Amino acid sequence: MPLPATIDTSGLRLEFTRHGAQALATAATTLTALPYSPTDLVSNTVLNGSEGRPAWHLLSRLGSKGGDAAAQAAADFLHAEHARMADWAERLIADAGNEPLDIIHLGAGGSETPMRALFTAFMVLQSPRCRIHWVANLDGATLDAALAAANPARTWVLINSKSFRTQEVMRNAAEVVRWLAGHLGAQAARSRLVALTSNADLAQERFGMPAEQVFRALPEIGGRFSVWSAHGLVLLLAFGRETVEQLHAGARAMDQHFLTTPLNQSAPGLLAGLSHAYRVRFGLPLLSIGLYGDAFSHMPLYLQQLLMESLGKSTSADGLLPVHVSGPAVISGVGTPAQHTYFQLLHQAAVPVFHEIVAVVRPWHARLPEHLALLANALGQADALWNGKDASSWQTELMAQGMAPEAAARAARHRACPGGRPSTFIWMDQLSPYHLGALLALYEHRTVVEGWLYGINPFDQWGVELGKTLAARIEHALLARDAQGLSAETGASLHYLREQYA
Repeated sequence: MPLPATIDTSGLRLEFTRHGAQALATAATTLTALPYSPTDLVSNTVLNGSEGRPAWHLLSRLGSKGGDAAAQAAADFLHAEHARMADWAERLIADAGNEPLDIIHLGAGGSETPMRALFTAFMVLQSPRCRIHWVANLDGATLDAALAAANPARTWVLINSKSFRTQEVMRNAAEVVRWLAGHLGAQAARSRLVALTSNADLAQERFGMPAEQVFRALPEIGGRFSVWSAHGLVLLLAFGRETVEQLHAGARAMDQHFLTTPLNQSAPGLLAGLSHAYRVRFGLPLLSIGLYGDAFSHMPLYLQQLLMESLGKSTSADGLLPVHVSGPAVISGVGTPAQHTYFQLLHQAAVPVFHEIVAVVRPWHARLPEHLALLANALGQADALWNGKDASSWQTELMAQGMAPEAAARAARHRACPGGRPSTFIWMDQLSPYHLGALLALYEHRTVVEGWLYGINPFDQWGVELGKTLAARIEHALLARDAQGLSAETGASLHYLREQYA
């Protein structure tokens, strides 16, 4: 069966017309030799080998079904927990009256980036029902700003951590609880805490929130895939049940496409196969994702985490062999501002880059001329990347404008764009929760398939863990003024810091 030039699914249209025949053929060939099948994601198959777990994020979508008894039990649990959480959120908002609540959201990585990306996109479609204050970093100024903006009498705190051991989340949570207790008293402060976690016992042990305010996910759902589970409570509070159900419906539509379509005919499969081909066969190190619309302003960080945390590995999934090529580095930006930051590199760098473009067909505002101009920019960049304009054409044009031949030749070499830089254009019919759900599911599935193509585990992130472990030791050394056991380089840095704080 020939590869499709375009794929229409789940309210999205993907154009694969700006790729060469070799890249498409390579993608099609490699997709026929995968060690796993998409249906393994809805079964008890161990896909996260380093942690001995299946990968069950698809089962957290409302309406999903497991492929075996264990997976179906997981789906039933996740859907029941979602219903309990949605009921609680609606009661809380209804009881709040006319004055909005302040919600302090404490999360990091996958417990923050997809939620914030969707929150920002939803905000252009409807006004949030409560004020959300995001705290992810260990930056005291961000924490101070959140506390200054919140009314303690109307504040609730979401502690969003799968393990309830994430250092920055636990530290920020302790500070927020101290602030809240100072205003309300310790017992009342505990009553305003909500845990989103797969470690319910530790959550209650550490913070003592009411049991009914502990909403549980599963260890088999990785953080960067977790927005569909209890970890996405902030979206229910801000935008309501119907909006979140539409988000899930879009993701489910993409799931069905992924689960029932041969990979070399499916949108996630071809995205993954092309990315793998550009890395392995053509040696391209960098993927760019351009998103056209400020509604996507927090999407780049989420997509970078999803792709690079999943695909930045150098060991095979079974832990036995080194892997010499894995996922690309990812740069991403929004609309025409991104064109002014890094698109120069896309067009004329010595090493080509491959590109993905996300744009929305219909505007989500009343300014149609501006929206059409935005789309023209997206298409213009894709056309210039693929077709380019060579030095000879530039020289002819410059000479026609009156420039001397020798000067025109020099100027033409600076202006020449070689073309041949491939891109996939991803159209969303409109900006809506449904279409955003489909988009996120598309990127989740392509990431998983690409990981399988490299032979790596896309569901763990052990490299991140080492740095976090060292940070705890270094913090202790800073406070104890003892660098024993640390590297010489870090010891020298600590000596410098001690001098500055002397």
